[in-house]
Amino acid sequence: MSKKISFGLSVKEIQNAIKEIKEYQNSLDGKCEELCRRLTAEGISIAQIHIGSSGFGKYIHLSSEITPEKAGCKAIFYMEDSQKIISQWQNLDGVQSKEISPALMLEFGAGLPAQNPANIPGVGTGTYGTHGNEPGWWYMDLQGEWHYSTGISPKMPMYNAGKELREKVVEIAREVFR
Repeated sequence: MSKKISFGLSVKEIQNAIKEIKEYQNSLDGKCEELCRRLTAEGISIAQIHIGSSGFGKYIHLSSEITPEKAGCKAIFYMEDSQKIISQWQNLDGVQSKEISPALMLEFGAGLPAQNPANIPGVGTGTYGTHGNEPGWWYMDLQGEWHYSTGISPKMPMYNAGKELREKVVEIAREVFR
């Protein structure tokens, strides 16, 4: 978007040009905020699609924050746990319990299918080992029944939202700044 301002050299014309420039500057601040609103809303929408019917969606909250800055604004969208999940199982030591973050399970998965596409240190496939010929592990639930697991596949809602949003940012900016 380009804006041309033409004016003469009289005091009145210069004052009118200054007024026009200030109005243009104010409109840019509003458009920057609109761009932030559109991008965060689109990011949340994309993340929600990737969460889908995973079962973890009811335990997390997607939101955004937009902060005015001197030269525009700053925006972030994020996913956080609205509550933790308590996982319980039995072993030789009795009932075991662990608090689990649904947001982390959604994003990175757990066990053998866990992924780390951005090579974040300390994130990746679990180390539960193998039992028998199959990779994975067996666990006993609280009713004494055995279950086999290889882990949980990641949905990566935030990673995918960022990736897809990068492809849409120019299009959205053009719509806002037209």
